[in-house]
Amino acid sequence: MLSRQNGRGIAVWRSYCISPTAPQQAGRLFRTDMATTTFTEQLTNFLMKLRFEDIPDPTRSRCIDLILDHLAVSIAGTDLPWTKALKRYAAAQRTTGSAVIYGAGRTSADIAALVNGTMAHGIELDDTHERSVSHPGAVVISTALALAQELDVDDQALITAIVAGYEAMGRIGAAFDPEYMARGSHPTANHGVFGASAVAGKLLGLSSLQLNMAWGIASSMNSGSMAFTEDPLGTMVKRLHAGWPAHSGIVASKLAMLGFTGPRNTLDTKKGYLGRNSPNANRASIVEGLGVQWVIDEISIKPYACCRLFHSSIDAIEQLKAEHSLKPDDVEHVVVRSCRPAIDGHMEYRPESVMSAQYSLPFSIAVALCGSAGDPAQFSEESLKNSSTLNLADRVTAEVSDELDALFPQKYAGSVAIQLRDGTKLEATVLDCSGSAANPLDRNAIEKKFNILTAAQLNPSQQAAFLACIRGMPSTRSMHALSTLLIGEDHEG
Repeated sequence: MLSRQNGRGIAVWRSYCISPTAPQQAGRLFRTDMATTTFTEQLTNFLMKLRFEDIPDPTRSRCIDLILDHLAVSIAGTDLPWTKALKRYAAAQRTTGSAVIYGAGRTSADIAALVNGTMAHGIELDDTHERSVSHPGAVVISTALALAQELDVDDQALITAIVAGYEAMGRIGAAFDPEYMARGSHPTANHGVFGASAVAGKLLGLSSLQLNMAWGIASSMNSGSMAFTEDPLGTMVKRLHAGWPAHSGIVASKLAMLGFTGPRNTLDTKKGYLGRNSPNANRASIVEGLGVQWVIDEISIKPYACCRLFHSSIDAIEQLKAEHSLKPDDVEHVVVRSCRPAIDGHMEYRPESVMSAQYSLPFSIAVALCGSAGDPAQFSEESLKNSSTLNLADRVTAEVSDELDALFPQKYAGSVAIQLRDGTKLEATVLDCSGSAANPLDRNAIEKKFNILTAAQLNPSQQAAFLACIRGMPSTRSMHALSTLLIGEDHEG
């Protein structure tokens, strides 16, 4: 399977690229050659012909960073209530296979992706793509690892598939108009099936036409509403918004491989994915810079366990804490200024669940002032009744800043103004939050995050084994070593 996949379309691809190691030239030639085809065809052609050698070294390296970050947040979520529910569901299916549910057992790739994707999105620390307002890693990497284990491909095939998945999910999502989420649709859940289908199509060796069909099938499977933001108790479903598209993308691609058909060109047609969901979508942006600009290079890694839209404001608080030795009791009032999406639907003052706490701007700001928003435990069920946090949250208000709102979604900017009890006024503004592409975390910081988040699940030697395995990419030829680590010794054999 692997050799057949790696050989597919190379001669055609080289007709676009005089030198396969010259990505800038590749991008220009690709756009020219594809000018007469649909946007769906242009993107599927590019993705299915993409080779490991066509991906720049820094982008490959960043992909490996994102795999490590994905494993950190996933392992940290192995014992949470929504993960346990999905594991029970998986066990009831009695499916067999070689794909690992992290920390549990083996099953089919689609079921593993369902559970692992939900797990990865479970503590609000998974990666983010600002332009598409989505969390690609939880979907894309869950899909890739599950299928890579089922097919036992090498690291180069794994990395190529992940890059393709980010390209699909990020580019399609970024084409949507800025009001898409405000109309009630959750981008991760909806755009995710395209990223997952691209990953699956790449690993399964689909043709461009088969991926086109798979996207037509997948566009009938995708769904994800923002209703969870309006119900403080209805919260587990948001975690599923990464697991379900991972599952659906695998199913859609396997169906297409078997000859099951779906409507072609769903990114172009009037009743297709963009046509029905975003009439003013910028379709041309879907293929702009293909082979030159890579979505993975735009990905943010989250340092704080809450909604990404709050992170610049939390950075501003951290800056003021460092400069002025702020104590919670010193604070009289806090005004947060940010983009409209960071405020609308996020002003819950008495969250009743972990999810609603992580989506509450006042609560998250109070956590940052009282302790560390990077600690998922600060958003636990036990923390929801913390009187110090709640009292401080009551002193937080928010205003939409026209200036900062104009920067969204390219930047998730935030500003805070703090009035102290002694009359002192402190202000700070952050345009590029920590972990963003413009202000990235380096590999050392990502490894530190991994060690902190997995300390409860892994002992130091197990952590070291994971780090060594990931650092060894992309030179390993099999998924066996990583699968053995993921399954955990209690379940091996």
